[in-house]
Amino acid sequence: MIDDLWEKMSKDPAAAGFVFKKISPPSPDEENMKKSRKLCEENLCGAYGVTWGCPPGVGTENECLQRMKCFSNAAVLMKRYENIDLSERDIIKKYAAEFQDMSRRFSNVLRKDGYKVLPLSDGGCSYCGECSYPDGPCRFPDQLVPSISSYGISMEEYMGSQNIDFEFAEGTMTLYAIILYNNP
Repeated sequence: MIDDLWEKMSKDPAAAGFVFKKISPPSPDEENMKKSRKLCEENLCGAYGVTWGCPPGVGTENECLQRMKCFSNAAVLMKRYENIDLSERDIIKKYAAEFQDMSRRFSNVLRKDGYKVLPLSDGGCSYCGECSYPDGPCRFPDQLVPSISSYGISMEEYMGSQNIDFEFAEGTMTLYAIILYNNP
């Protein structure tokens, strides 16, 4: 079971501070998708149009909605970082990459055990460093971790619907990954 696989992964020192919880899969609609994509287009994170994990590379709104409908289960990984200066972009980028790496590693463990998986995480995919988008296909499609926002998921609404606190606090940063999956 997925719980047992996470239990094994959580023994890795790199998993320290991560919280794992099985939740209901998200069910974004066209309205939330349009809102999320509009925010993506503002490109505040700098990932719009430069990675296969963010719009437009991740796929159309409809393609992403249809892709999510293929999954009947979900889990969330969360990690709260304390004493963070949110103006220090390099530190935030470093933590985001480490977080996304753990999300990717867990997804790979699930795949190896026969699960069909779609991991989504905060920020654009950072696996390659420099993405092949838009000049070539994704070099490592099994390692791609698309942005949660690109799939039209409002984390505040979604986490609230799962009875998980979602808050912003001075000097802290909480990162999230949603692992959509089907049992083997």
